[in-house]
Amino acid sequence: MTPSPGAKTVVRPLNNKAQQIKRHPNQNSRRFSLRSVLLWILLLLSAGLFLALAALPVGRFASAAISVGVVAAAFVLGRFARRFWHARTLTVLLLAFVTFRYFFWRLTGTLPPVDDLVNFIPGVTLFAAEALSFVLFLTSLFVIIDPVAREPSEPTGDPAFWPSVDVYIPSYNEEPELLETTLAAAVCIDYPRDKLHVYLLDDGGTDQKLAHANPELAAAAKERRETLTALCERLQVTYMTRPRNEHAKAGNINHAFQRTSGDLVLILDADHVPTVGILKATVGFFQQDSGLFLVQTPHFFVNPDPVEYNLGTFERMPSENEMFYYSIQPGLDRWNGSFFCGSAAILRRAALEEVGGFSGDTVTEDCETALELHSRGWRSVYLPRPLIAGLQPETFDSFIAQRSRWTQGMIQLFLLKNPLFKRGLTIAQRLCYTSTMLYWFFWFWRPIFLLSPLCYALFGLEIYRINLPDFACFVIPHVFAAAFLSQFLHGRMRWPLFSELYEYLQSFHVSRAALATLIRPRDPVFKVTAKGQSVDEDGFSPLATPFIVTTLLLAAGLAACAWRYSIFPEHRAAIVPVAVWCSLSFLLALGGLAVVYERKRVRRQERFTVDRPAVLTLADGTGIDLTVADVSAGGVGLLVDPKWREEISRPDQTPVLTITATETEAATTTGVRIYRIEMRNGELAVGAGFAPRDRQDIVEMARFVFGNSVGWDVFLDRKRVAAPTFFGGLLFFATRVVPRLGHVLLALPRALRRILSFQAP
Repeated sequence: MTPSPGAKTVVRPLNNKAQQIKRHPNQNSRRFSLRSVLLWILLLLSAGLFLALAALPVGRFASAAISVGVVAAAFVLGRFARRFWHARTLTVLLLAFVTFRYFFWRLTGTLPPVDDLVNFIPGVTLFAAEALSFVLFLTSLFVIIDPVAREPSEPTGDPAFWPSVDVYIPSYNEEPELLETTLAAAVCIDYPRDKLHVYLLDDGGTDQKLAHANPELAAAAKERRETLTALCERLQVTYMTRPRNEHAKAGNINHAFQRTSGDLVLILDADHVPTVGILKATVGFFQQDSGLFLVQTPHFFVNPDPVEYNLGTFERMPSENEMFYYSIQPGLDRWNGSFFCGSAAILRRAALEEVGGFSGDTVTEDCETALELHSRGWRSVYLPRPLIAGLQPETFDSFIAQRSRWTQGMIQLFLLKNPLFKRGLTIAQRLCYTSTMLYWFFWFWRPIFLLSPLCYALFGLEIYRINLPDFACFVIPHVFAAAFLSQFLHGRMRWPLFSELYEYLQSFHVSRAALATLIRPRDPVFKVTAKGQSVDEDGFSPLATPFIVTTLLLAAGLAACAWRYSIFPEHRAAIVPVAVWCSLSFLLALGGLAVVYERKRVRRQERFTVDRPAVLTLADGTGIDLTVADVSAGGVGLLVDPKWREEISRPDQTPVLTITATETEAATTTGVRIYRIEMRNGELAVGAGFAPRDRQDIVEMARFVFGNSVGWDVFLDRKRVAAPTFFGGLLFFATRVVPRLGHVLLALPRALRRILSFQAP
């Protein structure tokens, strides 16, 4: 360990405080009282009646009439859901009823006969995929039936008695410039100075790396340690490393955990920049509940992921992660099932000591740690307020690497610490964790759903026995009910087809990691997700091959459907549903192709639009009133009256920018260096990079750019317009995909030549 000067380092054994803590208040709540037994009996009877009604055999047209009536009733009830919790519950149950009817019809009326193995085997495979996704559907409904909407909880009482907080920022290979921003923002967190200690946990400068057999790698590690030590000294935070890189991120954090003493621990990824109010919004929860081990907050990202970037959707619709952080996590919170997501979270030291620190048996140490603590009776809270700003993977291959690790970790947890059998969890918690883990089996069902229509289109196999009347009476009501339910529950968080697109894009490559984990669940190792990458020119990703092949197969399937429709008029009632299915799959495949054909992406710091008055003070003392139009971690965009052009164009000056205080933000002063001046709409548009004069400038710069979460709330609200209808969603999806296809088609012949020569595109 290499601490900064004056830093306090305490080596403390684990499990000492935990022995003094009494069992948590909810420990005895698991004992079944007569009331709870009667409640479960009533629920089981109600569920039985619900299933019996859903399975009631009626004719196809009567079934269609029932489904239409139920969906209409749900539509009316849904309008009262914001005011009445029971209206929300009934709406969900009514729409689920339609899906149940479809599933029972699917089970009893569409499977091929057992003695027809050529059709039966692929038919049962498709049904198994539907069944697994149906189980996920049911557990997900339970999770989000009644989400909790929490508000921040500020600490109360004398600040001298507030809990002390250790801020851990684990790092592996991130660049000093990125770490400087995160560390500077952590330093200016609004909390008593004697209660706040910031630590950089550097796994890139360990003794093991300094002694590497490769002299170049050893020299790079030494240089990194020296650079980061100097950075930490300048910012007055503690630099900490360890002898060996053991147990990845969990091991790094545990090494620091044993050598620090804060009552609470705030975990921040190296690229997760906190707001000044992150502790003021969360510490109060720990004061109110001595049995609380976790307050988790959302991961808010300032840059588009590869899907958003290549389709141009980042500022036009909700991001993929928003459904999880603003719909699912609040639902989990209702059942005391919200779990640790690795960063942007505050945890209680006493709880962690009880389980020996952060768990490290899987590559998702965050969820694993939460599972262990929930099973011991500790509670968690989820606060749906963006209090950090982070970075997402920029390239498709880094995106897949990240999702592969998440998939491996969740499968490891499901196999090694299955929540259905883990002692100490409530029934609700078992369902919550099971639902979370089941989602990560999407790599099984999504390709099956996508490619199944090819069985009939290309080979004439009848794996899903259906005709046009059945399609109209069972499938269409089910699709509309599912779309309505998704819009009702997640309308402002997720738009039609985008869940399917993300799952499809991950499935082929994630499946390899998933299958390897199923075979050897203890083998996966933690791999850091690469950030700050760039794409030098437009072109197919190295991982594009399966998506190109899939698109061509589905195009052939559509052509085959057209051929069958014209040649076999007696089979048209069966061909039409297959053609519709194949068309939707083809549209999804085109979306995937538009994503893996990556647009040029020059690495840069993301800019955010602002509108703040400021004063630019030149070297001669001249003050110029102007407006700050946008900011990034590296600089600002300024709008200036053209009459000042000559003054601000003088070379070799480092003017001082003072950004005026507002009701919610303090004034900020920092040095800047002007590098661009141009006319834009009658004003001077000035680009200026930050040129901090001292530590205080660095801290104020971080506070100005990242300190206030109000800007993040405004940005999220701007994207959260109500989701379009199912057909509107299809149209929006098409408008994002089709304009990209010209470039894709031009590059496709070259990609095909490389595929045929067994090279990556």
